[in-house]
Amino acid sequence: MHLRTPKRYRRGNKRSPISLRWLWLWILTPIVVYFGIQIYNNLDTIAPPIQQALYNMADSAQSQMATAQAPPPTPTEDPSDAISNADANWSQGRIEAALSDYKRVLDAVPNDVQTYYRYTLGLTMEGRLTDAQAAAEQLVTANPFSSDAWALRAMVLDWSGKPGEAIASALHALELDQNSARAKAFLAEAYYDMGDSEQALDTVNQALELDPQSFEALRVRGLLSWNTDYLETRQYFSEAYDIAPNMPYLAIDLAQINFALQEYDEAIDILRGVVEVNPQNTTALYWLGSYYNAGVGNYAQAAEYLNRCVEADANNINCYYLLGRVQINLEQYAAAAQSLKSAVDQGSSDPRHYLWAGRAQIFNGSCPAAIPYLQKGYDLVTEDTSVEVVQALESDLRDCRAPIAQPEATDEAATG
Repeated sequence: MHLRTPKRYRRGNKRSPISLRWLWLWILTPIVVYFGIQIYNNLDTIAPPIQQALYNMADSAQSQMATAQAPPPTPTEDPSDAISNADANWSQGRIEAALSDYKRVLDAVPNDVQTYYRYTLGLTMEGRLTDAQAAAEQLVTANPFSSDAWALRAMVLDWSGKPGEAIASALHALELDQNSARAKAFLAEAYYDMGDSEQALDTVNQALELDPQSFEALRVRGLLSWNTDYLETRQYFSEAYDIAPNMPYLAIDLAQINFALQEYDEAIDILRGVVEVNPQNTTALYWLGSYYNAGVGNYAQAAEYLNRCVEADANNINCYYLLGRVQINLEQYAAAAQSLKSAVDQGSSDPRHYLWAGRAQIFNGSCPAAIPYLQKGYDLVTEDTSVEVVQALESDLRDCRAPIAQPEATDEAATG
């Protein structure tokens, strides 16, 4: 039987007379040709962005590969061991060793006030006042609401010759804690250095009422007695040192008052104890040099300590000056001239330093080399300069046959 297949299932439909493939070819070819011509004609404009895009793709791929191959980050060092070592050294008076550990962990404990406090105080006791000022700013940043931080900042500023700024910092510390004996003690010291002894005495007495065991306040109370009663000063200094024997600056104060009482051996023993555990403490080294020079007359021993001082701090004006004086006593005139030159080269403004820098040149037989130092020293003379220094400058200038320039008259004096 033959079945008829429905029309819709039949094969072999009739072809259209128009081919769509050829139609698209004729349509797209002119377009491609046109854009090809435009790209060719504008190659200078189009090429750089394309190249940049390709470079960016390559860089991105390289970065992804480098990131995929990068080693894992190094774990952050645990600061607890370093802080424990530093605290142990601090409690035993080894301030330099403690400073090394505290410095190593500062970045790891940005808000640890005690670590920053001890680091700042340690720098101050070591005589590194420029570094201490920077550290004091980091300290108050660690906790701007810490009264102790602002109080120590006041101490650093005062020791750096800025008592006015110190008073402002101490007053801010008292705004944060009105019962801070520490802040009152440092405020009293700043008042004292500003020349207001009455206000200083009143303030330090308030500090001692708040805390009779405040070694900071006892020390300042001793300072206020210095010009009137050495024995009373020593009593206060001794009490302060007994409370905090690990604080080198208290030991140095006690040594100074013993020296003033002409107890030279006691003073030297105390300072030698300081440098035994803190061999680069420039303040202790300076005073050891001074005591061996002026008190004992052992110039060689004095020179040894002062050489250690300038080795520890190549910018220490006072140690260079005193070393030069000691070298003159040892008749080491060439070395003295170099030491005293170093003192004035560091920016000294003390006429005595220029006087002795000039004298060292005279001892070396060179008045021409001495004259610039002597003239500069004479130019730096103020109303606070001792009469002996002024007369010595004038005498040496005359001996070297150099003119002595008199101060210029003011307009008022000239017209009066």
